[in-house]
Amino acid sequence: MAGSCLLTGGESMYKAIIFDLDNTLLDYSFSELDAMKRTLADHRLFVDEEEQWDAFWTIFSQHNLRHWMDFVNNRGPHRSIQDVLISSFRDSLEADASQHERLTASYWDYFCNTCYFENGARDVLDFARARYKLGIISNGIGEAQRRRLAAGDIFNLFHSVVVSDEVGIRKPRKEIFEYALEELRLASRDVLFVGDSLADDYEGARNAGIDFCFYNRGKTELADLHSPKYVIREMSELLECL
Repeated sequence: MAGSCLLTGGESMYKAIIFDLDNTLLDYSFSELDAMKRTLADHRLFVDEEEQWDAFWTIFSQHNLRHWMDFVNNRGPHRSIQDVLISSFRDSLEADASQHERLTASYWDYFCNTCYFENGARDVLDFARARYKLGIISNGIGEAQRRRLAAGDIFNLFHSVVVSDEVGIRKPRKEIFEYALEELRLASRDVLFVGDSLADDYEGARNAGIDFCFYNRGKTELADLHSPKYVIREMSELLECL
């Protein structure tokens, strides 16, 4: 049965805390929404047209997920995140190709240069930085993840930042976790991994023999087959145990 915290007192059993990034330390959902709203405002699209904006965002999100999954699974023509975004704009908005490219450039710039923390995440990092080695394992684009960490002035807190597109391995494969362990120079028993995804984070940590703390931000009902070592519903709950 999962516990609700890491440690009730005394010295921690862990030497490092590794975090997932999107929707664990950083609020990815808000980041992409904010980047898109700022992009469309710059291009004078859907200004004061809330219904049209809502319809566009729904359609864009669907196409973007489809193109992203094709990209990460090496299906289709996409060779970069820019290709993914251009295709998503093309399928969601009637405009010429040059505007789709301009929208892509604007969106990517906004997305990469902003850093919105999950509630309580910054306090957790500020507390843990002097007590543990810190790491990140992310299924994402290295350029974006590193620039966002820099935008939040937290990049230098981490002893290891492992991003799937840079190492050619994605969670839940154990090899991406082993890559981080090698950078941290620690054994799996010395590390706690914190993440919000049962499919990628929980399964990956389990595959690598690493204790897992499930950040249950979506208030998911856990099935019997899922047995994370710890469960938290707010990032700030981690502070009670570090």
